[in-house]
Amino acid sequence: MSGGIRMKNVTLYYRLYHDRAVTLRETMLNLFNRKTRIENFMALDDVSFNIEPGESVAIIGSNGAGKSTTLKILAGIYIPTSGTADSTGRIASLLDLGVGFHPDLTGEENLMLNGALLGLGRNDMKKLVPEIADFAQLERFMDTPVKYYSSGMFMRLGFSLATAVDPDILLIDEVLAVGDVGFQNRCYERIWDFRQKGKTIIFVSHDLDAVSKLCERAIWLHEGRIEMDGDADSVLSAYLETSQKKYISTTATPKEWGSREIWFDSVILRNADGTPSRTFRRGERIVIDTLIKSRLPSGVDNVVFGFSIHRPDGETVIGSNNLEMNQPLLKFQGSVSSRIEIDLDIAEPGTYLLGLALTDPEASRDYHWQEFFYPIALIEERKDPPLRLSEAIWIQE
Repeated sequence: MSGGIRMKNVTLYYRLYHDRAVTLRETMLNLFNRKTRIENFMALDDVSFNIEPGESVAIIGSNGAGKSTTLKILAGIYIPTSGTADSTGRIASLLDLGVGFHPDLTGEENLMLNGALLGLGRNDMKKLVPEIADFAQLERFMDTPVKYYSSGMFMRLGFSLATAVDPDILLIDEVLAVGDVGFQNRCYERIWDFRQKGKTIIFVSHDLDAVSKLCERAIWLHEGRIEMDGDADSVLSAYLETSQKKYISTTATPKEWGSREIWFDSVILRNADGTPSRTFRRGERIVIDTLIKSRLPSGVDNVVFGFSIHRPDGETVIGSNNLEMNQPLLKFQGSVSSRIEIDLDIAEPGTYLLGLALTDPEASRDYHWQEFFYPIALIEERKDPPLRLSEAIWIQE
């Protein structure tokens, strides 16, 4: 079937030139004296994955992780140093604004040229041009050379072209961050339509909310290697946890203990929209989705499920559980999905540590405690002005 992608053991090196010559004389001297230092930088390191036709897959990671490089290999722009990258069907890519557009050609001329490169005949493109211009809201500017287009106009024309030619695979790299909110929403609607039609979508973005909504699978790249590949919620949760631990300074060390007869198999923090998140604003509900498993042969009941929130130094700020709040205790056999929904009045914005616990108070048994385990950021809306002057005194002695 068209739309499949295979990357097998792909490695790509970039050549970095140091002490670059800026004049012809320096170039000749470096050529004969070998003063120029060349470094091979590994952008991708033995990357392998398969994407089936119709999948919507996000590639996430920090800057420099290899996300854009991966898309450029799939688009045929880069050739791997080693390994293979294969795909089936027509590929349309949105990698950089204006790529493939000649600045001196008009919008319509560029559409005709790019259509030919995609294998479409002149008559086919003639029929598509009005539709593309309408979606891009550029009907008045199709006879204007694109060198006079703004970055937003470039993006609208490129996106409209890429999605109008009925590709089997759509590669998108961050370009939807450009443009007004209304057009961004139309772009996401069209991408959703592509997904509904069974097209393959590879989506690179730092907008994790968009990733969560558009993709059912995510691949997390770190320093050119695959850190995690799985369902989008699990990968996003792990990525957020790692990212926050990297940037949040705490003095309390995460602790974990218990008999583990009943345990947290997975924990995902979300906002009220269902998007995995570790940052919450005033009035925004904190949702904790858990999968709890038991290795006890018989069913269990009266399991107390609690949470606690601490300052970075370990001081407990608040804590509660389903017993204390007069909520149903956990009763299950094998495994159960359980959710906590928390509404907080944030009086002191900042970084906190969330802990979870499963206990049986009657038997004085701790099944599973995770204390200081999940860093979260509670933020308040910006105030204008952020400060008010009560008094200022100058004293000269």
